[in-house]
Amino acid sequence: MIDTVFVLKKVVGEVIGPLSIGLFIALLGLIALYIERLRVAKQLLTLAFVWIALVSYGPVSDMLVKPLEQKFPALIETPVNIDYILVLGNGHHSDENLPITTQVSSTALIRLSEGMRHYYRLPDAKLIVSGYSGLNDPNTHATMQKKAAIALGIDADDILMFDRAKDTVEEAIAMKSVVGTKPFILVTSATHMPRAHKIFISLGLNPIAAPTDYHAVGKSEWLHTPNGGSLKGSDKAFHEFYGLTWEWIKSL
Repeated sequence: MIDTVFVLKKVVGEVIGPLSIGLFIALLGLIALYIERLRVAKQLLTLAFVWIALVSYGPVSDMLVKPLEQKFPALIETPVNIDYILVLGNGHHSDENLPITTQVSSTALIRLSEGMRHYYRLPDAKLIVSGYSGLNDPNTHATMQKKAAIALGIDADDILMFDRAKDTVEEAIAMKSVVGTKPFILVTSATHMPRAHKIFISLGLNPIAAPTDYHAVGKSEWLHTPNGGSLKGSDKAFHEFYGLTWEWIKSL
């Protein structure tokens, strides 16, 4: 059973996304329009348009994302004498009519690929995948990631699962029971790495950051128009800023 605080945290995280904020402002503008508060309606609708345009604009999205993604350098060379590689969970949608590489999210697949890259360079390492089933899916995310890893050539005996972990804190707690204070490779999205690394360190673990799934790469394209990809980057940044704030509130 999913606890109320966890569900509330997820709902709030969705509500305060950049697109949700823009649509909420637009809704207020429409309400003002229908009750004939024309001046207020014009201001709110203009604000909503500008807000959505900005968070969908590449340079603005990059400005939000880069401070998170540049916190830790990419782990190009695999460190030696590492026994475990932990790939943090993301999302999936079970559908037996689709290949397993489509059932897991693109972000989850990128994370898994990075974990596998290091796994193949470490002859005795174990790959750990994590994630619970979500609210409306029969399979856990860890199970789906394991299926994907096996389909991509990894021996099932070399894969461990944290299939009850609902968030990064629970993933860290589960990992501590396996490795204690021994170093391990931690794989997650570059935007998520600052928060994840902080959580793991706070619980006394010794993660080696291996960020992947970069959004802001290369130079910002100032001449590009607003687009969904940039909006996705802004959404990732908002999600992480919210997560960092949540961790700060819990520490008070």
